[in-house]
Parts: sequence; structure tokens; C-alpha cells
Amino acid sequence: METATDEVDMGMINQGKGQEPIPVYTKVGWVMAWVVMFVIGAMILRNCATSVIYGRKTNQQQVETYYKLGITDGTSGQGPMLRDEAVKNPVLRKAYSKGYREGVDKGRQTQISQ
Repeated sequence: METATDEVDMGMINQGKGQEPIPVYTKVGWVMAWVVMFVIGAMILRNCATSVIYGRKTNQQQVETYYKLGITDGTSGQGPMLRDEAVKNPVLRKAYSKGYREGVDKGRQTQISQ
């Protein structure tokens, strides 16, 4: 004696029998989704790897120098001006950006208090 659950279980076991084939556009969509996920994953992995590599090469004095340079540029009101070394090195770029944002905030506080 078969019940409704037995039919469902048999349908899951015999997936290819008696069912319509998967449409081509569905297969293409799955492939495109996997490609997009792979590309995004590769970009994240590359970013992490370069941060680790440059983090080992960069000493603390360089980081402090770029941080102070960022503060100076931010308080003076000029746009960010990175050197070639900082453009390639994400650790220096991050230190400069952090200093620049802090310098802009200090500049705004100075303008407000005056």
C-alpha cells in the first residue's frame, strides 16, 4: 500500500523520469551566477592577498608619515594628492585616507569655532 509520501519520495529518487527537462535559460542563468560569484570571490581574495603582502613590506614609520601627510592635506582643504607609492600600496593608501578624513574634520571644526 502506497501513501502520498511514498510517491513524493519516489519522485525525488527518480528525478529524471517523467519530468520536464530544465530549460536552457535556467542553465545559462546558473552558469552566469557562478561566474559572477567566482569573479567577486577572486577580487576579494586578490585584495586580501595584496593587503597582507604590502603589510609585511611597509614599516610603521611610512604609515605614520602618510597619516600625517593626509591630515595636512585635509586641514588645508586641498584635494587628496597621493604619491605613486601610496597608490599601489593599500596600507599607505588607507593610512593617508584616514588622516585626510581626520584633517577635513579638524578643518570643519576650526571653521565652526571661528
